[in-house]
Amino acid sequence: MRHSLLTLIIALFIPLCLMAQRNELLCDHIKTPIVKLNGEWNTVPCINLSSHDYLDISFDDLTHQYQRYRYKIVPMTWDWKPDTRLLTSEFLLKGIGDESIEDYAESINTSVAYTHYSFRFPAPNTEFKLSGNYLIVVYDDSDNDVLKIPFMVAENLASLSAQVTTNTDIDFNNRHQQITLSLIPKINIRYPEREIHIVALQNGSPLNAAINPMPDFVTPTEIKWLRSRSLIFSAGNEFRKFELTTLRFGGMGIDHIRWFSPYYHATLNTDKPASNYIYDEDTNGAFLIKTIDFDDSDLESDYVLTHFSLKSDPLPTTTTIYVDGNFAGPSPSEEQKMTYNPTTQCYETTLLLKQGYYNYRYITLSNNGKSIIDDKPEGNFYQTENRYTIYAYYCAQGSRRDRLIAVSDFRFLASHK
Repeated sequence: MRHSLLTLIIALFIPLCLMAQRNELLCDHIKTPIVKLNGEWNTVPCINLSSHDYLDISFDDLTHQYQRYRYKIVPMTWDWKPDTRLLTSEFLLKGIGDESIEDYAESINTSVAYTHYSFRFPAPNTEFKLSGNYLIVVYDDSDNDVLKIPFMVAENLASLSAQVTTNTDIDFNNRHQQITLSLIPKINIRYPEREIHIVALQNGSPLNAAINPMPDFVTPTEIKWLRSRSLIFSAGNEFRKFELTTLRFGGMGIDHIRWFSPYYHATLNTDKPASNYIYDEDTNGAFLIKTIDFDDSDLESDYVLTHFSLKSDPLPTTTTIYVDGNFAGPSPSEEQKMTYNPTTQCYETTLLLKQGYYNYRYITLSNNGKSIIDDKPEGNFYQTENRYTIYAYYCAQGSRRDRLIAVSDFRFLASHK
């Protein structure tokens, strides 16, 4: 009984620790944080230790008044809790971990005025000593934090290979996908069960992350996770998508665009719960800021009130539907929460989004948002193409740092497609 209670406490606590896996907005006037690795879109924000890797980071301030923003670097533990064990001088070889953001520009001819801020990280005078998890925390002149951006620093101290099978310990070619892992360390690890921590994400979402599964086999040269139930994921379905790259007409997934001062309004096609699986290439929840009407998408893309609707019978009051995607924060917000409209018989919500290409899905949460009902409204189909990202952390007995020793990022595509 005591063991069951402890397991329950851990299960409720750990997801809260991993919420830092997505960018987190801390005030209403900051929008659209974007992080690119080495200039590439839809990448994992992970730089290699002692490399020339960099992150291009940007965000918009809708006050349209210049603010003097700075950012600081905060070390985190493997499970994304603030790491108070380290001084700045211990994880940085060069730099003070506190920089001003100097690049900014005002939007051009948009109905919603904003100031676009951008910076490249690490700064030329910054170099890391230690791998692991970190946060970039952007703050204003009043020392108020406005944005948190998670990133990782990795070092090549292990070989991590991963595969996905639909022949799971729960079902066969049905509703789930299971990850098998092999970790071959290049360093001596004395107590693998205690010193190695694995985190596995599906499509970059912290909501259903696999946290610290225990290995099935441990040898002096290899650690394996072959039939771990903790590494079984609901297969889900392909993401829905829409294209809001022009305000002159409705693009893919958009029913119509109208102007009602002071905003443009884009009404998406009414969605229906999925009843079967149809393969449709997506970007696994990512979004891309883009306008086809002007040259500079960063400064000339407008903000549009985007209306989502999902046809459905009313659900129990203990169950809530949210719109989700990488444009959202680490945990569902009130803006993402959908309310039932008995007139249209739809769940509806409206989000202020910058023009571009978006992937999204509907997720159903119960118990005050603490648990996912994973079969509605998108369904679960073993054929679903998913992106999996696995992180391997190492914290030696007596060490004061959780080192990120290997990362694997790949797409699973069912062989019959």
